[in-house]
Amino acid sequence: MKFPIGKGFDLSGGILITVVLDEYALTGTFLGGSEERHHDAQPIHVNVEVEEETEFILLQLTCPLEVEDGPDFPIGTIIAINVQKILFIAPGGVCVEATT
Repeated sequence: MKFPIGKGFDLSGGILITVVLDEYALTGTFLGGSEERHHDAQPIHVNVEVEEETEFILLQLTCPLEVEDGPDFPIGTIIAINVQKILFIAPGGVCVEATT
């Protein structure tokens, strides 16, 4: 999925968005897209496989993310999101505290 530049989907860096995936939603500042992969870089989680043509958007969290059976990510963490996993993107966002 390529972002259609010039077709009304021109997100500029710095906009606050909420990205909804199957399992959770991420709210943060949109930093841009990335198609380029750096093969020399070592990923933090080496058990994640990525296809060669995968596209990502970069989001700096403005709300913490607590993943069930996974790591927690504090505010300020920069997350690369696979665009093929995105259900939808909404402008803005409000942090919701987890209930126990």
